[in-house]
Amino acid sequence: MNSAVVTAEKASPSPQIAYGREFWLAYFANTALIVCNSSLFHYFDFVSFLGGDEYNLGMITGIGMAGAVSCRFAQGKLIDRFGTRVVWLGSLVLLICSLMGHFAVSRIDSYEIYLLRITYMVGLAGAFGSSITAISLKAPKGRSTELIGVLGSSGFIGLGIGPLIGDFVFNAASSPEAKIQLMFLVALAASFVSIVLTVFATWGDRPLVSRDHPSLIWLIRQYHPGWMLVMGFAMGVGVLFPQIFLRSYATEVGMDYLSSFFLVYAITAFVCRLLTRKLPERIGVNNAASIGILILALSLVLYVLGRSPWLLPIPAVIGGLAHALVFPAIIGGGSVAFPKKYRGTGTNLMLVMFDAGALIGQPAIGAMIAGSRKFDLPAYPITFAAIAILLTSIALLNLRFAKPVVAREDELSEMEDRSICVNESV
Repeated sequence: MNSAVVTAEKASPSPQIAYGREFWLAYFANTALIVCNSSLFHYFDFVSFLGGDEYNLGMITGIGMAGAVSCRFAQGKLIDRFGTRVVWLGSLVLLICSLMGHFAVSRIDSYEIYLLRITYMVGLAGAFGSSITAISLKAPKGRSTELIGVLGSSGFIGLGIGPLIGDFVFNAASSPEAKIQLMFLVALAASFVSIVLTVFATWGDRPLVSRDHPSLIWLIRQYHPGWMLVMGFAMGVGVLFPQIFLRSYATEVGMDYLSSFFLVYAITAFVCRLLTRKLPERIGVNNAASIGILILALSLVLYVLGRSPWLLPIPAVIGGLAHALVFPAIIGGGSVAFPKKYRGTGTNLMLVMFDAGALIGQPAIGAMIAGSRKFDLPAYPITFAAIAILLTSIALLNLRFAKPVVAREDELSEMEDRSICVNESV
């Protein structure tokens, strides 16, 4: 009888919530995390201060993504074994340590800057993946994609706030070194707010796990969402472009203020996310993902209009709409193919593909820009067109070949169901 109680406790599902206290605490913890990240959109100024260019920026951020990709599966397994609380808080501690370490970097060719960027991205990836998994596990049946989408709207609030602070910092009458130090201090302050809110958001959480965790290869072969993995890669290439390279593009065309772009982007994405939160479930995640990627490709083409500050909001609106559609459709739609007790692995698999798009895309974009300049070619128009063609091709192939993703809301495997029945009969 005792064994039945123990087994049942381990198998019992997490309490299902919609928009309760835990959700809103996680929501604002995620907002603070994105404020931290988006306040670093002037990272190119840090790279330039050390003597680097777009090539160095692409290499540093790309190698940082390599760290995130290499740790994603380990983070997913840790979430499945120990719960979201442990990984979420531990990841934020790593992120804070990385930000503090940046104050000691003095050379662009030092290994420290790469190690710190890797640490930062591992922490950011773990915190972000944990927050998504936590909400996915507690979502009522059939509403995981909706709640992940609404949680993601917190990022758009952070995306609107961070660049405003960044522009204020970098347009102040102080030395470049002081501006860079203040940028990292702002990011540190936001990360401390995030860790405090996370403590309360995960208070009393218990992991939904069994003692035996199947191998990663078996889980992926059994539950992978097919073409949705490729869509995750495409999203990683396109969505992160403005966050990494818009500053250098603005410098080339003579614009000093980026906050207006990100404010328009964030407001558009926030409103569209709320208005379309149920769209993936209505038209199917594959259709919603393809539409979003096609709109994202269009936004990249429209960046050529950004040579005038008055026209820069056009790609901001289109890019914000695309971001609002693709993230819940691709990350949420792909992760629900995994049963809830392996949702940490499923979520991180999708985020691995997102990071892989950035890992390959950012160094390639940086090299494309630098190479085009070397041959006196229009660097950014060529880059915009190349990425747009890649994304369009992937979206059209997804529409043609992708199979519907089957959502798995079951908590227990058939073998575990039989185990509980046997224990109860004893």
